[in-house]
Amino acid sequence: MAYSIRMVLDTWLKQSTAQGSKLPENQKQFVRAGTVLPIAAFELAAENHLRITLGRNPQGQQIQFQGRNTWFVYRPAAQILQDGRVIDFSSTPSPSVPMYSLRTVLDTWLKQSTGQGSTLPDDQRQFVNNGTVLPLNSFVAATNDHLKITLGRNAQGQQLQFKGKNTWFVYRPAVQILQNGRPQPPSPAPAPAPRPQPSTFSIQAVIDTWLKQTTAQGSTLPDSQRQFLDSSTVLPIAAYEVAPENHLRVTLGIDAQGNQVQFKGRNTWLVYQPAVELLRNGQPISPTPAPSPGGGRQINSKGLRLLKSFEGLRLEAYLDPVGIWTIGYGTTSGVFPGQRITEVQAEEFLKRDLRRFEAAVTDLVTVPLNADQFSALVSFTYNVGEGAFAGSTLLRLLNQRNYREAAEQFQRWNLGDGVELAGLTRRRRAERALFLGEDFTVFL
Repeated sequence: MAYSIRMVLDTWLKQSTAQGSKLPENQKQFVRAGTVLPIAAFELAAENHLRITLGRNPQGQQIQFQGRNTWFVYRPAAQILQDGRVIDFSSTPSPSVPMYSLRTVLDTWLKQSTGQGSTLPDDQRQFVNNGTVLPLNSFVAATNDHLKITLGRNAQGQQLQFKGKNTWFVYRPAVQILQNGRPQPPSPAPAPAPRPQPSTFSIQAVIDTWLKQTTAQGSTLPDSQRQFLDSSTVLPIAAYEVAPENHLRVTLGIDAQGNQVQFKGRNTWLVYQPAVELLRNGQPISPTPAPSPGGGRQINSKGLRLLKSFEGLRLEAYLDPVGIWTIGYGTTSGVFPGQRITEVQAEEFLKRDLRRFEAAVTDLVTVPLNADQFSALVSFTYNVGEGAFAGSTLLRLLNQRNYREAAEQFQRWNLGDGVELAGLTRRRRAERALFLGEDFTVFL
């Protein structure tokens, strides 16, 4: 059976059930009467609305607006069609579906990427305590042993979100998925294309020492904030970074039996650096510099030149074409009306933002990339967002090792409100050229 939705009035697709005219532009999408869209799923929602998940067009491409494929729509403004025939909701009850939720089994982070939570800026993470239960609308296995979740509605029917977002990543060993209150194993992650065998990291205590929740002296901390380690103890770690006051921040990993290592419900701790050795594949290494294992790629000078050229530099906050406050080289995080910055601050904002998009490309792409290909994808993702890149045909073709067809997909992303924008067309041509190792500067 094929389902679709037909608009019988001019209306909005929305990210909540609020009145469309009162929502910001990035939370709504105008659709005209007569528009028909394929849908993969639908359900009755609060306040006389439908929640719909958009499907694929006849060419097999995922339909989405502003990087999202799940929206609300006012019921009287639309008809649901099954094989082209209108469904009568007055006699058709909402189908019974399992209720899913997520329960944390460790203190952990909800995150906007699969990077280590402690390294992300505050607007890209949300701390959740061990034992927290959150309703889910959907979940799917993601890369790097993570789940991608979409939060649902609480008992009062309100959409649950943190920092204006309801879609997050979470580390799989830190949570349980519940179906109607019962733990369920999440669907296994799809097998990625073969990768080189990753390094394994661990720490070994060289003297008796403490794992700690702060950099204070261990003997002064309460027991709930410290864990004693005997000399020669070896612990697997999933990630590490240099911390203040000659400490390391470590995220404990999985032991030989496949169990998540944790102490007192936590798997992220600080440890005094001289008291431990950092090991990679059992061999001591220096923790400086200290990337999270498997990450650390950066945009190259050509990609940075391309990105800066098209983003431009603005030292005073402004509203972009979709109504988002923006400053510097396209920074949107934490920007407020009237804000003014220096060029040095704009560079710092750009470096901070790039870490997020560099991590997203690293996480999502499962095939080898050269420096120019990686940099072109970072510029693209910086512009369209990680969600749009994650759901794109470009990424799907690339991960199938179809580099040439993937390159042709850049040029499909040149529309604003359904209209081709000359600046976006030039940017996509430049990104395509850089991806293919050609001269991108003719498009700047």
